[in-house]
Order: sequence, then structure tokens, then C-alpha cells
Amino acid sequence: MKLMEERDDFKYIADVKPATADDFVAKFGNRVFFTPKKSGAQTAEANSNAGIAAAKQSVGFLKEGIDRFRVN
Repeated sequence: MKLMEERDDFKYIADVKPATADDFVAKFGNRVFFTPKKSGAQTAEANSNAGIAAAKQSVGFLKEGIDRFRVN
């Protein structure tokens, strides 16, 4: 917040709306923007890429025993 107070040429954009969002908007107006929800992994492209990566990892494990991305 200090930087926003010192530099009126800065804007703040986030894909996670903080609990203090109303305070930011009241203080900085249109210099702040928050998406309604975290959207990075909600696009069709992101979901497709995740599915392809999971399939490749599964095949790699079953065919060659590769367990590079193992999760406990």
C-alpha cells in the first residue's frame, strides 16, 4: 500500500480479491482491479494443458517407470 501512496503512476491488479479490497478501492479508485475469482487455471487452455501433462506423466510412468513428479 505504501508504494501505491507514493507513486500515483502505479496500478495494482490481482486475480485474488483480498479481504481489504474495499479499502483499496476507496483509497485508490480505478488504480486497483481484482478479478471475481482466481481464473488462471480455469481457462479451457489451462485445463487442456493440465490434462495432456497428466496423461504424458501417466504413460511415462507405466511405460518407463519415470516418477519425476511423484506425490506422497
